[in-house]
Amino acid sequence: MAVDPTNRSRLIAAWIDTPRIVVALSSDGGGHWTRRLVPGVLQCDGGPFAAVADPWVSIGPDGLIYVSYLGLATTSNAVAVSVGRDHGSSWSPTVAVATSQAGTEFDKPTILADQRRPGIAYVVWADYVVNGPSAPSVDKVAFGRTTDGGKTWSPATKIAGGTDEAQENQLLMTAGGALLDVFLEGSSLPGGATPPPLPVTARVVRSMDQGATWSAPIDAASFTYTAAVDPGNGSELRAGGQNIVATASGNAIYVSWFEDHRDFSTILLARSDTAGKTWNKPAIVVREKAEAFLPTIAVSGSGTLGMLWYDLRHFTADSTGLTTDVWFSTSTDRGAHWNERHAAGAFDLRSAPATRYGPFIGDYMGLAGVPTGFDAVFVMSRPRSRNGPTDVFFSHIAA
Repeated sequence: MAVDPTNRSRLIAAWIDTPRIVVALSSDGGGHWTRRLVPGVLQCDGGPFAAVADPWVSIGPDGLIYVSYLGLATTSNAVAVSVGRDHGSSWSPTVAVATSQAGTEFDKPTILADQRRPGIAYVVWADYVVNGPSAPSVDKVAFGRTTDGGKTWSPATKIAGGTDEAQENQLLMTAGGALLDVFLEGSSLPGGATPPPLPVTARVVRSMDQGATWSAPIDAASFTYTAAVDPGNGSELRAGGQNIVATASGNAIYVSWFEDHRDFSTILLARSDTAGKTWNKPAIVVREKAEAFLPTIAVSGSGTLGMLWYDLRHFTADSTGLTTDVWFSTSTDRGAHWNERHAAGAFDLRSAPATRYGPFIGDYMGLAGVPTGFDAVFVMSRPRSRNGPTDVFFSHIAA
Protein backbone atom coordinates (compact mmCIF):
# COMPACT_ATOMS: atom_id res chain seq x y z
CA MET A 1 0.00 0.00 0.00
CA ALA A 2 1.02 3.64 -0.34
CA VAL A 3 0.11 7.02 1.17
CA ASP A 4 -0.25 10.13 -1.00
CA PRO A 5 2.46 12.58 0.21
CA THR A 6 0.32 15.53 -0.93
CA ASN A 7 -2.62 14.40 1.23
CA ARG A 8 -1.89 11.85 3.96
CA SER A 9 -5.57 10.90 4.16
CA ARG A 10 -5.40 9.46 0.65
CA LEU A 11 -4.40 5.79 0.64
CA ILE A 12 -4.12 3.13 -2.04
CA ALA A 13 -3.70 -0.62 -1.78
CA ALA A 14 -3.19 -3.08 -4.64
CA TRP A 15 -3.51 -6.84 -4.90
CA ILE A 16 -4.21 -9.65 -7.36
CA ASP A 17 -7.72 -11.03 -7.72
CA THR A 18 -6.74 -13.62 -10.32
CA PRO A 19 -6.11 -12.72 -13.04
CA ARG A 20 -6.75 -9.00 -12.44
CA ILE A 21 -5.11 -6.14 -10.52
CA VAL A 22 -7.48 -4.56 -8.01
CA VAL A 23 -6.78 -1.21 -6.37
CA ALA A 24 -8.64 0.13 -3.36
CA LEU A 25 -8.63 3.87 -2.75
CA SER A 26 -9.51 5.86 0.35
CA SER A 27 -9.78 9.64 0.73
CA ASP A 28 -10.47 9.67 4.47
CA GLY A 29 -7.57 7.80 6.00
CA GLY A 30 -9.07 4.36 5.53
CA GLY A 31 -12.59 5.02 6.82
CA HIS A 32 -14.15 4.24 3.44
CA TRP A 33 -12.75 2.47 0.39
CA THR A 34 -13.57 2.34 -3.31
CA ARG A 35 -12.40 -0.72 -5.25
CA ARG A 36 -11.73 -0.77 -8.98
CA LEU A 37 -9.76 -2.71 -11.57
CA VAL A 38 -6.70 -1.16 -13.21
CA PRO A 39 -7.97 -0.82 -16.81
CA GLY A 40 -6.23 -1.70 -20.06
CA VAL A 41 -4.04 -4.43 -18.61
CA LEU A 42 -5.67 -7.74 -19.59
CA GLN A 43 -6.48 -8.85 -23.12
CA CYS A 44 -10.18 -9.00 -22.24
CA ASP A 45 -9.97 -5.27 -21.46
CA GLY A 46 -7.95 -4.25 -24.51
CA GLY A 47 -4.58 -4.77 -22.83
CA PRO A 48 -1.63 -6.95 -23.80
CA PHE A 49 -1.56 -9.57 -21.01
CA ALA A 50 -3.35 -12.84 -20.29
CA ALA A 51 -2.69 -12.49 -16.55
CA VAL A 52 -0.66 -10.43 -14.11
CA ALA A 53 1.26 -10.97 -10.85
CA ASP A 54 3.33 -9.21 -8.19
CA PRO A 55 1.79 -5.70 -8.02
CA TRP A 56 3.62 -2.91 -6.20
CA VAL A 57 2.40 0.66 -5.70
CA SER A 58 3.99 4.06 -5.01
CA ILE A 59 2.74 7.67 -5.13
CA GLY A 60 4.80 10.68 -6.21
CA PRO A 61 4.83 14.26 -4.86
CA ASP A 62 2.59 15.26 -7.78
CA GLY A 63 -0.06 12.70 -6.77
CA LEU A 64 0.74 10.30 -9.64
CA ILE A 65 0.04 6.67 -8.69
CA TYR A 66 2.49 4.14 -10.12
CA VAL A 67 1.51 0.45 -10.11
CA SER A 68 4.18 -1.97 -11.33
CA TYR A 69 3.46 -5.62 -12.04
CA LEU A 70 4.54 -8.68 -13.94
CA GLY A 71 2.55 -9.01 -17.16
CA LEU A 72 2.15 -12.59 -18.40
CA ALA A 73 1.66 -13.34 -22.09
CA THR A 74 1.69 -16.59 -24.05
CA THR A 75 5.38 -16.77 -24.89
CA SER A 76 6.96 -14.03 -22.76
CA ASN A 77 6.44 -11.84 -19.74
CA ALA A 78 7.04 -8.16 -19.13
CA VAL A 79 7.69 -5.67 -16.38
CA ALA A 80 4.84 -3.21 -16.86
CA VAL A 81 3.57 -0.03 -15.21
CA SER A 82 0.18 1.67 -15.12
CA VAL A 83 -0.13 5.27 -13.92
CA GLY A 84 -3.20 6.68 -12.19
CA ARG A 85 -4.18 10.34 -11.98
CA ASP A 86 -6.72 12.28 -9.93
CA HIS A 87 -6.47 9.78 -7.08
CA GLY A 88 -7.03 6.87 -9.43
CA SER A 89 -10.07 8.20 -11.30
CA SER A 90 -8.20 7.87 -14.61
CA TRP A 91 -5.40 5.56 -15.75
CA SER A 92 -2.88 5.66 -18.56
CA PRO A 93 -2.48 2.65 -20.89
CA THR A 94 -0.10 0.02 -19.56
CA VAL A 95 3.53 0.58 -20.56
CA ALA A 96 6.02 -2.31 -20.85
CA VAL A 97 9.29 -1.26 -19.23
CA ALA A 98 10.99 -4.44 -20.49
CA THR A 99 9.91 -7.66 -22.22
CA SER A 100 11.62 -11.00 -21.66
CA GLN A 101 13.51 -12.68 -24.49
CA ALA A 102 13.88 -16.37 -25.30
CA GLY A 103 15.62 -18.13 -22.41
CA THR A 104 14.90 -15.38 -19.88
CA GLU A 105 12.16 -14.66 -17.35
CA PHE A 106 11.31 -11.74 -15.06
CA ASP A 107 10.10 -11.79 -11.47
CA LYS A 108 8.92 -9.52 -8.65
CA PRO A 109 9.19 -5.95 -9.97
CA THR A 110 8.96 -3.16 -7.36
CA ILE A 111 8.53 0.55 -7.97
CA LEU A 112 9.37 3.78 -6.14
CA ALA A 113 8.22 7.29 -6.98
CA ASP A 114 10.90 9.90 -6.26
CA GLN A 115 9.51 11.95 -3.37
CA ARG A 116 11.61 15.00 -4.29
CA ARG A 117 11.18 15.10 -8.04
CA PRO A 118 7.72 15.05 -9.67
CA GLY A 119 7.40 12.77 -12.68
CA ILE A 120 10.40 10.61 -11.77
CA ALA A 121 10.03 6.99 -10.68
CA TYR A 122 12.26 3.91 -10.55
CA VAL A 123 11.57 0.20 -11.02
CA VAL A 124 13.72 -2.89 -10.36
CA TRP A 125 13.17 -6.59 -11.00
CA ALA A 126 14.90 -9.97 -11.21
CA ASP A 127 15.96 -10.90 -14.74
CA TYR A 128 16.51 -14.67 -14.94
CA VAL A 129 18.58 -16.70 -17.36
CA VAL A 130 16.80 -20.06 -17.53
CA ASN A 131 19.31 -22.90 -17.75
CA GLY A 132 16.90 -25.83 -17.77
CA PRO A 133 15.18 -28.00 -15.17
CA SER A 134 18.34 -29.64 -13.85
CA ALA A 135 20.56 -26.55 -13.72
CA PRO A 136 20.25 -23.61 -11.31
CA SER A 137 18.96 -20.37 -12.75
CA VAL A 138 21.03 -17.24 -12.24
CA ASP A 139 19.83 -13.71 -12.58
CA LYS A 140 20.66 -10.04 -12.52
CA VAL A 141 18.91 -7.10 -10.93
CA ALA A 142 17.56 -4.91 -13.73
CA PHE A 143 16.63 -1.23 -13.35
CA GLY A 144 14.54 1.29 -15.28
CA ARG A 145 13.63 4.94 -14.76
CA THR A 146 11.00 7.36 -16.02
CA THR A 147 11.34 11.14 -16.06
CA ASP A 148 7.98 11.91 -17.69
CA GLY A 149 5.48 10.42 -15.29
CA GLY A 150 5.62 6.87 -16.65
CA LYS A 151 4.98 7.64 -20.33
CA THR A 152 8.42 6.32 -21.33
CA TRP A 153 11.13 4.37 -19.52
CA SER A 154 14.88 4.13 -19.91
CA PRO A 155 16.37 0.94 -21.37
CA ALA A 156 16.83 -1.73 -18.71
CA THR A 157 20.29 -1.75 -17.14
CA LYS A 158 21.99 -4.26 -14.84
CA ILE A 159 22.73 -2.84 -11.39
CA ALA A 160 23.71 -6.06 -9.56
CA GLY A 161 23.89 -9.83 -9.95
CA GLY A 162 26.21 -12.50 -11.20
CA THR A 163 26.53 -16.24 -10.78
CA ASP A 164 24.28 -16.24 -7.69
CA GLU A 165 20.55 -15.58 -7.70
CA ALA A 166 19.41 -12.08 -6.68
CA GLN A 167 15.77 -11.70 -5.64
CA GLU A 168 13.20 -9.83 -3.49
CA ASN A 169 14.30 -6.36 -4.62
CA GLN A 170 12.99 -3.25 -2.87
CA LEU A 171 13.77 0.37 -3.62
CA LEU A 172 14.24 2.98 -0.89
CA MET A 173 15.35 6.63 -0.81
CA THR A 174 17.06 8.26 2.16
CA ALA A 175 16.71 11.82 3.45
CA GLY A 176 20.13 12.54 1.96
CA GLY A 177 18.94 11.56 -1.51
CA ALA A 178 20.58 8.15 -1.79
CA LEU A 179 18.58 5.67 -3.88
CA LEU A 180 18.98 2.12 -2.56
CA ASP A 181 18.00 -1.30 -3.85
CA VAL A 182 17.86 -3.96 -1.13
CA PHE A 183 17.81 -7.59 -2.31
CA LEU A 184 18.59 -11.15 -1.27
CA GLU A 185 21.33 -13.22 -2.88
CA GLY A 186 21.97 -16.94 -2.65
CA SER A 187 23.37 -19.79 -4.71
CA SER A 188 19.87 -20.75 -5.91
CA LEU A 189 16.81 -19.74 -3.91
CA PRO A 190 14.34 -22.63 -3.73
CA GLY A 191 10.89 -22.03 -5.12
CA GLY A 192 9.15 -24.93 -3.44
CA ALA A 193 9.43 -27.97 -1.21
CA THR A 194 10.86 -27.36 2.23
CA PRO A 195 14.43 -26.38 1.42
CA PRO A 196 17.62 -27.58 3.06
CA PRO A 197 19.42 -24.93 5.10
CA LEU A 198 20.71 -22.43 2.57
CA PRO A 199 23.01 -19.52 3.44
CA VAL A 200 21.84 -16.25 1.90
CA THR A 201 22.86 -12.60 2.17
CA ALA A 202 20.78 -9.43 2.20
CA ARG A 203 22.68 -6.91 0.08
CA VAL A 204 22.37 -3.25 -0.88
CA VAL A 205 23.44 -1.21 -3.88
CA ARG A 206 23.40 2.59 -3.71
CA SER A 207 23.05 5.38 -6.25
CA MET A 208 23.62 9.09 -5.63
CA ASP A 209 22.57 10.20 -9.14
CA GLN A 210 18.98 8.89 -9.46
CA GLY A 211 20.08 5.51 -10.79
CA ALA A 212 22.61 6.60 -13.43
CA THR A 213 25.44 4.80 -11.61
CA TRP A 214 25.46 2.30 -8.72
CA SER A 215 27.86 1.18 -6.01
CA ALA A 216 29.21 -2.32 -5.64
CA PRO A 217 26.93 -4.51 -3.46
CA ILE A 218 27.22 -4.02 0.31
CA ASP A 219 26.40 -6.88 2.69
CA ALA A 220 23.66 -5.98 5.17
CA ALA A 221 23.12 -9.35 6.88
CA SER A 222 23.67 -13.07 6.35
CA PHE A 223 21.25 -15.74 7.52
CA THR A 224 19.81 -19.13 6.63
CA TYR A 225 16.88 -19.41 4.22
CA THR A 226 14.03 -21.46 5.66
CA ALA A 227 10.30 -21.90 5.06
CA ALA A 228 7.41 -21.87 7.51
CA VAL A 229 5.60 -25.16 8.17
CA ASP A 230 2.22 -26.22 9.50
CA PRO A 231 2.90 -27.52 13.05
CA GLY A 232 -0.14 -29.80 12.87
CA ASN A 233 0.84 -31.86 9.84
CA GLY A 234 4.39 -30.75 9.01
CA SER A 235 3.48 -29.54 5.51
CA GLU A 236 5.01 -26.42 4.06
CA LEU A 237 3.27 -23.03 4.16
CA ARG A 238 3.58 -20.65 1.22
CA ALA A 239 5.81 -18.33 3.28
CA GLY A 240 9.53 -18.30 2.65
CA GLY A 241 12.13 -16.62 4.83
CA GLN A 242 13.71 -15.15 1.72
CA ASN A 243 10.93 -12.51 1.64
CA ILE A 244 12.99 -9.69 3.12
CA VAL A 245 11.30 -6.34 3.74
CA ALA A 246 12.92 -2.93 4.11
CA THR A 247 12.07 0.63 5.09
CA ALA A 248 13.89 3.95 5.44
CA SER A 249 13.65 6.73 8.04
CA GLY A 250 15.88 9.72 7.44
CA ASN A 251 19.23 8.11 6.68
CA ALA A 252 18.48 4.98 8.73
CA ILE A 253 17.65 1.79 6.79
CA TYR A 254 15.98 -1.30 8.26
CA VAL A 255 15.78 -4.82 6.79
CA SER A 256 13.75 -7.64 8.32
CA TRP A 257 13.12 -11.36 7.67
CA PHE A 258 12.04 -14.50 9.52
CA GLU A 259 13.76 -17.81 10.25
CA ASP A 260 12.29 -21.18 11.17
CA HIS A 261 14.45 -23.24 13.57
CA ARG A 262 12.01 -26.19 13.80
CA ASP A 263 11.60 -25.92 17.59
CA PHE A 264 11.20 -22.12 17.53
CA SER A 265 11.09 -19.23 15.06
CA THR A 266 12.50 -15.72 14.98
CA ILE A 267 11.97 -12.43 13.17
CA LEU A 268 15.14 -10.39 12.93
CA LEU A 269 15.97 -6.79 12.08
CA ALA A 270 19.19 -5.31 10.71
CA ARG A 271 19.80 -1.53 10.84
CA SER A 272 22.11 0.85 9.04
CA ASP A 273 22.67 4.34 10.45
CA THR A 274 24.81 5.37 7.47
CA ALA A 275 22.28 5.24 4.61
CA GLY A 276 23.19 1.63 3.84
CA LYS A 277 26.99 1.93 3.84
CA THR A 278 27.53 -0.02 7.06
CA TRP A 279 25.22 -2.30 9.06
CA ASN A 280 24.75 -3.25 12.69
CA LYS A 281 24.48 -6.83 13.86
CA PRO A 282 20.90 -8.14 13.40
CA ALA A 283 18.69 -8.10 16.48
CA ILE A 284 15.83 -10.47 17.36
CA VAL A 285 12.44 -8.74 17.38
CA VAL A 286 10.20 -11.82 17.76
CA ARG A 287 11.10 -15.23 19.20
CA GLU A 288 8.22 -17.69 19.41
CA LYS A 289 8.00 -21.43 19.87
CA ALA A 290 5.31 -21.29 17.20
CA GLU A 291 5.88 -20.10 13.65
CA ALA A 292 6.21 -16.31 13.19
CA PHE A 293 6.43 -15.25 9.55
CA LEU A 294 5.92 -12.62 6.81
CA PRO A 295 7.05 -9.49 8.69
CA THR A 296 6.38 -6.03 7.26
CA ILE A 297 8.03 -2.85 8.58
CA ALA A 298 7.46 0.90 8.35
CA VAL A 299 8.24 4.12 10.25
CA SER A 300 5.52 6.49 11.47
CA GLY A 301 5.56 10.26 11.21
CA SER A 302 6.78 10.48 14.81
CA GLY A 303 9.76 8.23 14.04
CA THR A 304 8.31 5.11 15.69
CA LEU A 305 9.32 1.86 14.01
CA GLY A 306 6.49 -0.60 13.46
CA MET A 307 6.38 -4.27 12.48
CA LEU A 308 3.39 -6.37 11.38
CA TRP A 309 3.55 -10.17 11.10
CA TYR A 310 1.59 -13.43 11.34
CA ASP A 311 2.17 -16.16 13.90
CA LEU A 312 0.68 -19.43 15.15
CA ARG A 313 1.11 -19.04 18.92
CA HIS A 314 -2.58 -19.81 19.54
CA PHE A 315 -2.56 -23.05 17.54
CA THR A 316 -3.01 -26.20 19.61
CA ALA A 317 -2.86 -29.84 18.63
CA ASP A 318 -6.63 -30.21 19.07
CA SER A 319 -7.43 -27.16 16.89
CA THR A 320 -9.83 -27.85 14.04
CA GLY A 321 -7.78 -25.60 11.74
CA LEU A 322 -4.48 -23.75 11.65
CA THR A 323 -5.18 -20.91 14.09
CA THR A 324 -3.30 -17.82 12.87
CA ASP A 325 -3.22 -14.24 14.16
CA VAL A 326 -1.88 -10.88 13.01
CA TRP A 327 0.48 -9.20 15.46
CA PHE A 328 2.03 -5.75 15.64
CA SER A 329 4.96 -4.31 17.57
CA THR A 330 6.46 -0.82 17.92
CA SER A 331 9.87 0.52 18.88
CA THR A 332 10.70 4.11 19.82
CA ASP A 333 14.46 3.49 20.09
CA ARG A 334 15.24 2.26 16.54
CA GLY A 335 14.65 -1.39 17.27
CA ALA A 336 16.37 -1.83 20.63
CA HIS A 337 13.14 -2.49 22.54
CA TRP A 338 9.67 -3.46 21.34
CA ASN A 339 6.07 -3.20 22.58
CA GLU A 340 3.89 -6.01 21.18
CA ARG A 341 0.10 -6.16 20.71
CA HIS A 342 -2.50 -8.32 18.99
CA ALA A 343 -3.67 -6.71 15.72
CA ALA A 344 -6.28 -9.03 14.16
CA GLY A 345 -7.53 -12.61 13.93
CA ALA A 346 -7.76 -15.42 14.59
CA PHE A 347 -8.34 -17.16 11.24
CA ASP A 348 -7.71 -20.60 9.79
CA LEU A 349 -4.72 -20.44 7.47
CA ARG A 350 -5.53 -23.90 6.09
CA SER A 351 -8.69 -22.42 4.54
CA ALA A 352 -6.62 -20.07 2.34
CA PRO A 353 -6.24 -20.98 -1.36
CA ALA A 354 -3.99 -24.00 -1.82
CA THR A 355 -0.87 -23.90 -3.97
CA ARG A 356 1.63 -26.66 -4.53
CA TYR A 357 3.78 -24.88 -1.93
CA GLY A 358 1.01 -24.66 0.67
CA PRO A 359 -1.88 -22.32 1.61
CA PHE A 360 -1.28 -18.80 0.30
CA ILE A 361 -2.26 -15.39 1.68
CA GLY A 362 0.34 -13.35 -0.22
CA ASP A 363 4.07 -12.71 -0.44
CA TYR A 364 3.87 -9.26 1.18
CA MET A 365 1.48 -7.21 3.29
CA GLY A 366 1.09 -3.44 3.32
CA LEU A 367 2.27 -1.14 6.11
CA ALA A 368 2.75 2.62 5.86
CA GLY A 369 3.76 5.18 8.45
CA VAL A 370 1.43 8.17 8.87
CA PRO A 371 1.57 11.12 11.32
CA THR A 372 -0.69 9.39 13.87
CA GLY A 373 0.76 5.89 13.61
CA PHE A 374 0.47 3.19 10.96
CA ASP A 375 -1.94 2.13 8.24
CA ALA A 376 -1.92 -1.62 7.63
CA VAL A 377 -3.40 -3.76 4.85
CA PHE A 378 -3.30 -7.52 5.33
CA VAL A 379 -5.05 -10.72 4.28
CA MET A 380 -7.04 -13.16 6.39
CA SER A 381 -8.92 -16.31 5.45
CA ARG A 382 -12.02 -17.87 7.01
CA PRO A 383 -13.78 -17.34 9.32
CA ARG A 384 -12.66 -13.69 9.12
CA SER A 385 -13.10 -13.56 5.34
CA ARG A 386 -16.70 -13.25 4.14
CA ASN A 387 -16.51 -12.50 0.40
CA GLY A 388 -14.05 -15.19 -0.67
CA PRO A 389 -11.56 -17.72 0.67
CA THR A 390 -9.42 -14.69 1.59
CA ASP A 391 -10.34 -11.03 2.07
CA VAL A 392 -8.14 -7.93 2.29
CA PHE A 393 -8.48 -5.95 5.54
CA PHE A 394 -7.41 -2.46 6.64
CA SER A 395 -6.51 -1.28 10.12
CA HIS A 396 -5.20 2.00 11.48
CA ILE A 397 -2.82 1.31 14.37
CA ALA A 398 -1.95 4.19 16.69
CA ALA A 399 1.72 4.64 17.48
